[in-house]
Amino acid sequence: MYEKELEALLPRCFEMYDYMAEHVEQLQHLGAMPDLKWQMAFQSGILSFEHGLSSLKLIADGFTSSGFALMRPQYESLIRGFWLMYANTEAWFNKLATAGKVGPDQIKKLETPLIADMLKALDNSEAPKHILGQLNDFRGINNSAFNSFTHSGLAALVSNGVGYEPKVIYDSLRNCNAVAAINMQMLSILAGYEEAMEPIREMHHHFVDCLPIIHG
Repeated sequence: MYEKELEALLPRCFEMYDYMAEHVEQLQHLGAMPDLKWQMAFQSGILSFEHGLSSLKLIADGFTSSGFALMRPQYESLIRGFWLMYANTEAWFNKLATAGKVGPDQIKKLETPLIADMLKALDNSEAPKHILGQLNDFRGINNSAFNSFTHSGLAALVSNGVGYEPKVIYDSLRNCNAVAAINMQMLSILAGYEEAMEPIREMHHHFVDCLPIIHG
């Protein structure tokens, strides 16, 4: 089961990413709003987009374990972008601004918090609650698998040997497409233009078959 569904989904995912790539190019031309936190959040969103596209290409080429390994940084880059936007990051930015030239021994002092801590900070922020709910649900469902594939754990070892069920790939792609769609919302907000959201609304409608989330 799901062989035909996956066969149909993969080209649609590439169409969706082509659509998003055009939108990203337009947003990059506009640029993020001038505050440093907004610009860093924008770059985190660009990184999330790149991880998602790379994951899709690897899976389509048969390198499923490597593709799955990129789903975690795709998700974490999105969380980091929201954290930079909405959480109380003043102390972190003060440290960043006064750091000067940072050597390899000092760089860890400037690292952002762990993902779990960023999510807790976002829960107490003005970040959109419905999006935070989706991101928390996504982490709850996928976190153990993320850890295994990112660190080449037992799940990655076994699955790479015996092969992946098409349904596992199908569901994972749709879940990560949802992360990509949320990322497009974040990047559009960071551009500071209300009309930048219109292509995202159209995308939700046109690529509903690629997304597990029901959009009203």
